[in-house]
Amino acid sequence: MPKPRKRSRHNPIRRCAACRRTAPKAELIRFARTPRTLQVQFDPAQKLPGRGAYLCPNPDCFRLALKRKSLERVLKVKVDERVLQAAQQALELS
Repeated sequence: MPKPRKRSRHNPIRRCAACRRTAPKAELIRFARTPRTLQVQFDPAQKLPGRGAYLCPNPDCFRLALKRKSLERVLKVKVDERVLQAAQQALELS
């Protein structure tokens, strides 16, 4: 009888919407578009339902995302600048 195989931990790879760098999901910051209201929220726990977009946790990617409107393109909805600013402030505190 064959030995049962141990499951390896799956580490999904995601792409930063601003700089296009790929990295493990845990290293990036997630923004989620809620399915019903189509509002964009900062998702630090990466558990909210809905379409997600990711950014690198550095200020350059935040500026690039604002300039290019890359989160809006990925999430297919207008993103309020305050959402990005709130996420950036939350990251600076940690």
